[in-house]
Amino acid sequence: ELLIDEAVDPESKKKLMNSLEKKLHEIREIGEKYAKAKGNRVELEYSRHIVKADLMKEAMLRSTDFKSAAAQEREAYASPRYKEHIKSLAYAIEEEERLEWQKKIIQFKFEMWKTTTIHQIVEKKNYG
Repeated sequence: ELLIDEAVDPESKKKLMNSLEKKLHEIREIGEKYAKAKGNRVELEYSRHIVKADLMKEAMLRSTDFKSAAAQEREAYASPRYKEHIKSLAYAIEEEERLEWQKKIIQFKFEMWKTTTIHQIVEKKNYG
C-alpha cells in the first residue's frame, strides 16, 4: 500500500482498492463454491460404501441365493440405487473439476491484473 500511496492520487487509489476488492470477492466466491463441490464429492465417495453395504444386506435378507459375499456384492453393483449413486458421484467429480479450473482462471486473471497495476503505478511514479 506504501507504493500505492506514493504513486497515485486519492481518487485513483480509491478506484484501485475497489477493483482489488472486486477481484478478491470473485476469489472468495469461487472458493466457497469449490469447497462445497469438493465436500459433496467426498461425501458421495464415502457413502458409496454405505450404499453398497446396505444393498448387500438387503440381497442377503431377500433371498437364500445370495449368502456369499460375492453374490451379495454382485447384486449390490447391479442395483439401480447403486448405479444412481455412481452417477451422482461422477457429476460431483465433474462439478469439482469445473470449479477448480474456474478458480485457477480467476487466480490467473488476478495475478495478471496485479502485475499490470503494479507496472502502471511504477510507471506513473517514474514518469509522472
